[in-house]
Amino acid sequence: MRRDWSVPDLLLGTLIIAMTLSFVVAGVTSAAAFGAFNTDWDGTSEVRAAAEDVGASTTIARNVSAYGTIPANRSLAVVFSPDESYDQEASKIRSYVRSGGTLLVAEDYGTGGNELLTAVGATARVDGRPLRDERRAGPSPAFPKASANDTHPHTARVDTLVLNHGSAVKPGNATTLAASSSFSYLDGNRNEGLDDTESLRSRPVVTTERVGEGTVIVVSDPSIFLNSMLSRGDNGVFLNALVEQHDYVLLDVSHTSALPPLVALQLSLQNSPLGIVVVGALTIAAVLTAASGRSYVPRIWNRSGETLESLTLSKDDVRTAVRRRHPDWDQERIRRVTDSLIQAAGDNRTDD
Repeated sequence: MRRDWSVPDLLLGTLIIAMTLSFVVAGVTSAAAFGAFNTDWDGTSEVRAAAEDVGASTTIARNVSAYGTIPANRSLAVVFSPDESYDQEASKIRSYVRSGGTLLVAEDYGTGGNELLTAVGATARVDGRPLRDERRAGPSPAFPKASANDTHPHTARVDTLVLNHGSAVKPGNATTLAASSSFSYLDGNRNEGLDDTESLRSRPVVTTERVGEGTVIVVSDPSIFLNSMLSRGDNGVFLNALVEQHDYVLLDVSHTSALPPLVALQLSLQNSPLGIVVVGALTIAAVLTAASGRSYVPRIWNRSGETLESLTLSKDDVRTAVRRRHPDWDQERIRRVTDSLIQAAGDNRTDD
């Protein structure tokens, strides 16, 4: 029996669909700043997309053990402003770098980045004070522009980088790849103005140095890799220059904000053969159950529909409906079926 959908039914169906879509979207995206799955302005999903566009194999590392799964001398590992200290786990990253891997650490005001740089043996450190420029900047002095060293492969095609509330790099033994203008200063007291104790001069914002057989790149502002910042200056060009020189790109999210739940589940299953078998078995069982019940559900629906309809019809209406459905039946048979249907409805039972 064909069902006529009421307005409440349609509203309920629409609500269920909307909730399902919301769940799926929430499950595969993230709102965390610098999140690899955050597609909003403050996410870094474009970094992952840039790596995939140049054909690099991309790994989302939830654990530092992932550093041992890729060829170090052909890979780039990226760490954006870690929220937590790596502690003893940093030894695996140190081994990765010393074996020939390239590590990019982008930090501004936190301590996690500098702790990691110390642990891997790099000499460069992020200053941690806001860098401002009243003369050469983007929308405001908090967006200082930096000129790049065009003799290095990482910055050969880069003219200008634009920071977003970034800091500066204390280079140590590292080579400067990009530096702010001579009108920039570090705002130590964060009053957004140049004071007598603050000096104007050019400061490194991107450095590179050899550590063992590998390379450590330090960027004093992870914001230049945000989705909304890649179109400013040559930020996007710089990102492409970094990823296109490597066959493998590892995005280390092991010490940053949580991944979206469905993405976390997917990554967990990739590392768990038993989990894949269990989920596969459950999926097959669900499909078989749905297939077996597919023809049964409409029968139940039709039966309940006929019963509910008969509850609201008179005896003549029921007789007319039976005659319309079975015009080849004689009057006696129609009478018996009509009486049976009415009795079944009165007993609150269903009948064919």
